[in-house]
Amino acid sequence: MILYVYYEYDIKLQYPVNIKNPNPKLARFIITQIGGANCKNR
Repeated sequence: MILYVYYEYDIKLQYPVNIKNPNPKLARFIITQIGGANCKNR
């Protein structure tokens, strides 16, 4: 038996966010602290 499952989701924030001064270095640091791109523990 072949079962195909397709998930579609739309990522929306609860409220709008305006970023006036983007800081890629800080963003990269924050992402690594919460688990990284693949959410693997390092």
